[in-house]
Formats: sequence, C-alpha cells, structure tokens
Amino acid sequence: MKTTKTLFALIFVFFLSTSHLLAQESKGQTETTKEKSSIKEVDQINQASGEINETSANTAEAVKGTVSNTKETFKELGSLFGSNKEKGVISIGIKPITYDDPNLNALYNQIKDIRGVKNPNKNFSDNSVKITAEYKDGADALWQNVTSEVRAAFKMVQMGNDMIVVKPADQK
Repeated sequence: MKTTKTLFALIFVFFLSTSHLLAQESKGQTETTKEKSSIKEVDQINQASGEINETSANTAEAVKGTVSNTKETFKELGSLFGSNKEKGVISIGIKPITYDDPNLNALYNQIKDIRGVKNPNKNFSDNSVKITAEYKDGADALWQNVTSEVRAAFKMVQMGNDMIVVKPADQK
C-alpha cells in the first residue's frame, strides 16, 4: 500500500509538472502571439505615418501651386481694371518761353508735387522747354491736376495721351 501511495504521489507530481509545463508553453505562445500582434500594429502605424507624410507633402505642393495661380489671376484681373497700368512718360512742350519765366517755374514745381508723378525733368533749348515726367493716368489727367491759376498762364495748343503743347497765354 505504501508503494501505491508513493506511486500515486509520483504520478500526481508528474501530472502537476506536466500541466505546469503545458501552461508555460501556452503562455509562451500567447506572449509570442502578442509580440507578433504588437509588431504588426507598429508596422501599420509606420505605414500610416508614411502615408500621412506623403499626403502632407502633396498638400503643401498643391497649396503652393494654388497660391501661385491666385497671384497670377490677381495680376491679370488688375491689368483688366487698370490697377496695374504702367506709368507712361508725359511730355509738355512750351514755346516761346524764357528759362527764368516765373509761370514756367510754377508749372514745373506743381508737376513735381502731383501725387504719382515720377522722375520729373526740365530741358531748355532755344526759347523752348520740354518737361517730362512719368505719370500713369495720361496727359489730360496730369494737366487737370495743375491748379487753374498756373494753367491760366498757358494756352493749350495740342494734347494727346502722352504729350501736351502749350504756349504762354500772353502770346498770340
């Protein structure tokens, strides 16, 4: 009977250790499965991150293209409505006149002070003066910006889009 009890005790210990080994083996398989699952999730996250980066780069390029196209569109629209007109050179010729004529100096000083006038210049030769200036709105608009008192000292002879010819009002 003692041997039977001992035999049963040995069988019991054998089963206990076997079940313990089986439990560890299945636990190891579960951990391996969890590790594989975690690796798979990390790979999926890396792939999604790469796709997001690629999409961001494509979006950035698309935005740059849109901004560039918008700028071009505004330039085209501006040119249609005249907001982007190039300044033209307006010439004002006066003959006969002396270099030190006070009306000439008053006219030149007013032209210099008109808003939008660029690079005014005065050339005198043989009793005639040529005043040139860059102005985008044309010769008539430039002349209209001169005060009526200064304009009264001159008589209009000819006017075009980019030129004015006047003579002193006291000349016939």
